[in-house]
Amino acid sequence: MPELPEVVTVVNALKNEIIGKKIVNVLAKDESFVKEISFVEFQKILKNSTIIDVQNRAKHILFFLDNQKVLLSHLRMNGKYFTYKYPKWNKFDYISFIFSDNSVLNYNDSRKFGTFVIRDRFNLFKTKPLVDLGPEPFYINVEDFYQKVKKSARSIKSILLDQKIMSGLGNIYADEVCFAAKISPDKIANQITLEQAKIIVEKSKEILQKSIELGGSSINSYTSLNAKEGKFQNFLKVHTKKNLPCTKCNEKILKVVVAGRGTYFCPNCQVE
Repeated sequence: MPELPEVVTVVNALKNEIIGKKIVNVLAKDESFVKEISFVEFQKILKNSTIIDVQNRAKHILFFLDNQKVLLSHLRMNGKYFTYKYPKWNKFDYISFIFSDNSVLNYNDSRKFGTFVIRDRFNLFKTKPLVDLGPEPFYINVEDFYQKVKKSARSIKSILLDQKIMSGLGNIYADEVCFAAKISPDKIANQITLEQAKIIVEKSKEILQKSIELGGSSINSYTSLNAKEGKFQNFLKVHTKKNLPCTKCNEKILKVVVAGRGTYFCPNCQVE
């Protein structure tokens, strides 16, 4: 699933391609991606609106329209976007936004888990799904984070995956943050010290920022706009490195299940 760096990368690419473009039609090969309203209503809201900005909130892509509506797109497991100079459908393209210059933005999703919802701009952050999100690592208060962590008997990895506590991290970066912080991913959260909480937040910021700079991690199916691959996968320390030597101590990286997710860690470096 694309995590915060991958979503930021997609958003930055979309900004360069579609801001200022007017939507004249929306077509669908599968209307089930649109949630809460009918596809006819979806079309009506979007037709003749102009995209004035593209942002993200954690893993959600936000298309701001000049009619005071916001289109929220969640890529889920492997949603992607492609731009074309004229209307066309490629394999796994399911939604097509047609612009006044005849160019298109197609949503592509081979596993069909992605979603679209529409919100009013004035209450965008006061309604689901965004109202439930915790702050991203770049904006989180360490003391607030620590207060939530110390009340939980779950594993620290489970906490890092909980979007209500700190949003943006997924399986890849939770593993990398635990390694960078020298903390075992299955350590019980209420055993984390304030200093460790501070390190977790700082390492989250560092790792996510570096991944954003490198266009995210192209693991499994992730690519950014128009199938551009990221490069941060070349700098991962533990995730996907089962049985390879740790870059710090040469101990073999192990893979176990923590919080229901495949989890990679170094049994020597991450003993805390």
